[in-house]
Amino acid sequence: MLKQPIFIDQLSKLMSFKTLTGDIETNAKALDYIQSLLSPQAKVKRIKNGQAEILLAANSGKLNPDIGYMVHVDVVAGSDELFTMKQKDNLIYGRGVSDMKFSIPLGIALLNELIEKQSQLSFSLAITTDEEVGGFEGGAFLARELKWRPQALIVPDGGDNLKFVRASKGVAQFKITMLGVSAHASRPWQGENAIPKMARIINLIEQKYGKNNSEESWKTTANFGTLSGGISTNQVCDQVTLQIDFRYPETDSFERISQELNSIVASVDQNNRIETLSTGLPTATDTTLPIVQRFLTAFQNQYGESMAIEPNYGASDARHFAPFNIPILMIKPNGGDIHMESEWLDVDSTMDFYEALRTFLKNSEKEQYE
Repeated sequence: MLKQPIFIDQLSKLMSFKTLTGDIETNAKALDYIQSLLSPQAKVKRIKNGQAEILLAANSGKLNPDIGYMVHVDVVAGSDELFTMKQKDNLIYGRGVSDMKFSIPLGIALLNELIEKQSQLSFSLAITTDEEVGGFEGGAFLARELKWRPQALIVPDGGDNLKFVRASKGVAQFKITMLGVSAHASRPWQGENAIPKMARIINLIEQKYGKNNSEESWKTTANFGTLSGGISTNQVCDQVTLQIDFRYPETDSFERISQELNSIVASVDQNNRIETLSTGLPTATDTTLPIVQRFLTAFQNQYGESMAIEPNYGASDARHFAPFNIPILMIKPNGGDIHMESEWLDVDSTMDFYEALRTFLKNSEKEQYE
């Protein structure tokens, strides 16, 4: 059982590792520390894949355990002082306290306790190192290549302040290149400027999604992320590129968005290129499933109140498991300001969070094996 002083100590040490995505050496050292905290009886596997490394630890050798617990140790960049945890009363501050190093000591304690008690419930802890850049060598590899497929997957990487995430939007990013013909600015009729053509494309997309972008809703949105083109003011621009990011609910699809985008671009000019960048499916969890109800009940009993059930606009590694119809159990303790200088976490809320997870695992074992 994890006690609060031990949690604080382990989290402080984890935060001292500047585990930026892509820093293979530092991430490996952090995983070494994590592995040192695991029960000697844990079945541990370390997997290197490209710029990422994955640590899998379990109480069985199953690739389809009863419960999976997936977290990431990588964080976004920040000033050096953010990697030293600070505490003020019941709140702790620093890079990764909420996103999401807090979850690692909890996962270790849960696994160690199941091993100690020789639980029949199969539990697998997965720790990745590339979530902040999409998880394509970590979470995606686990799901698609390794075929790690838990019956239910806990991902405490969304649902801040005890909001259970019933659904998360998918992501579809594209790079559009519109081509023209270069000429001197004094003779624009001799060339073909790509910028006005791209402007028309932007206008058409804005007409379609502008209202969705202007207010909170569970509809598809479109963000114009980068726009670049041209060499000099006195030259007709012969190439301009736009990178655009769509976020879409489970009622929409990548295929529909891609087809529509191609149609819009072609309606302006055929002289173009469209590349697909990052993609990720939306997730949707049926809250009426018995295992989801068991999960929510454990939290409601621990906190003495019903958990809010809401959609989540951000993406996480859970999206890589969307094709396999695995219930995603996503919620976080009180905390916030992730990726900011003021990132914080409520310690008491986190310890209650841990107790709720313990109860959920106990009840799941009773339900399945008694």
